[in-house]
Amino acid sequence: MIRKLAAIIGIMFIAPAQATPLDTASWAHWTSSANGNFTQGSNTINVTYTGNTFGVDYGSYIYNVPTSFTSAEVTNTPETNGTLLMTGGTNEINGFHFSQAVVDPIISLFSVGQSGLPVTFNFLNDATFSIVSQGAGNWGGGLLTQSGSSITGWEGNGLLKFIGTYTDILFTIPNYEYFYGATVGAIDAIPPASVVPEPATYTLILGGIGLMGWTAHRRKQGVSLRMLDSHKNAPSFL
Repeated sequence: MIRKLAAIIGIMFIAPAQATPLDTASWAHWTSSANGNFTQGSNTINVTYTGNTFGVDYGSYIYNVPTSFTSAEVTNTPETNGTLLMTGGTNEINGFHFSQAVVDPIISLFSVGQSGLPVTFNFLNDATFSIVSQGAGNWGGGLLTQSGSSITGWEGNGLLKFIGTYTDILFTIPNYEYFYGATVGAIDAIPPASVVPEPATYTLILGGIGLMGWTAHRRKQGVSLRMLDSHKNAPSFL
């Protein structure tokens, strides 16, 4: 009985840790190369893109190395929501415009530059951001580096997190390469930093521990009574 209870309690502690992580990011779903939308909290954010692009790629192959585009805070990739395809090579100002302010927006960059042909994104208006993850992509490993408000890639893939509140993210891409991609989104859900059992689970655990203690006490008491009876009934040789 005690062994069964111990096994059940062990499962109760282990099972919550096996829960599937939440998708914490809402990535833009592009209906065209100029228009998309995502959510943040209860708000639907319409996003408009203007600038250099020649279409949208909805292929899942772009994010076939998920760890290059996710982090502890951003647990899911854009997948098939669409990625804007770009070539750069001009001083044109490109930009994402949001229908309302977005807190700490995120950008995914795909296949930026190549070996011997780096590509740089120069973000404008003193945008504050950092590279939170990077790594290999569909066409192998690469590198993203940051210098101030600029990101340079050599077949670079990664995730940028901007700090602050934005209605526009503007940038130039003076280097030409065929081709690379970007998309935008926001952290939409609170990531499960740690799995905490529900109050009802604690009640079951404590009840199980109490039952184990009571059972052990009864067993010990039963053994003591049997030993006492055996002493009473033992033949006397005196």
